[in-house]
Amino acid sequence: MTGPGNVEMLVVLQPIAVDTDSPDREGRLVIANGLLVAVLVRLAEPEHDDVGSWFFEVGFGRLQGKKAPTFLSLEEATRWLRRNLKAA
Repeated sequence: MTGPGNVEMLVVLQPIAVDTDSPDREGRLVIANGLLVAVLVRLAEPEHDDVGSWFFEVGFGRLQGKKAPTFLSLEEATRWLRRNLKAA
């Protein structure tokens, strides 16, 4: 028998354009168990050292004010999000 703590959180990344006032416009709404918890933006501006990586633009609720690294992939971002949502 598994308890509620053993159920993996459902994290959905929904594509969306984000008006960042820069070429960094490809984004993902991060929805965890039906709640909007964050917005990720793919770095596209040539001045970025890590073009193509994902930036944690903003967090809501338990993720508000969290500092996050730049993620090389959406899978890496999802792992970080799950860890930080679970810990909060």
